Amino acid sequence: MGTEKYMSEPKEINYSQELVFTKLSNLKNLEQFVSEEKLEALKNQGVDTKGFKLEDFSASEDRCSFSISPVGNVGIEIIEREPFKTIKFQGEKSVPFPVTFWVQLVPVHENSCKIKLTLHAELSMMIKMMVGGYLEKGIEKLADMLTKVDYSA
Repeated sequence: MGTEKYMSEPKEINYSQELVFTKLSNLKNLEQFVSEEKLEALKNQGVDTKGFKLEDFSASEDRCSFSISPVGNVGIEIIEREPFKTIKFQGEKSVPFPVTFWVQLVPVHENSCKIKLTLHAELSMMIKMMVGGYLEKGIEKLADMLTKVDYSA
């Protein structure tokens, strides 16, 4: 087992760092992003949502769970918030391998910021071969999707 690191490229979001942090640091807010209608709207904005399908989503402020192909059932909890800069997540026991996930935000202007996603996963060589590509592509797709969200709603 080794720790694998998957990072998105920094992406600019046309909302303030505070608005983005406030929305993403409450997992209950994520429900509005996982509907078929929202994914279709993102697709219409040019975001590659192919293969990105969440099912059975449920959430509280600090925890959420869902099913995602090819990984299966996943539970995530927020373990740390550094206001307006960083949100750290950790996979719960339902995740098939130990995982931590960071959302980092840096201001660009008063009404824009950059977001970078980092995923650390403890993967055996076999699991890495099976899901590594999905994780690499998925982290970039997720970052792209997060640039298209209406954070003022």
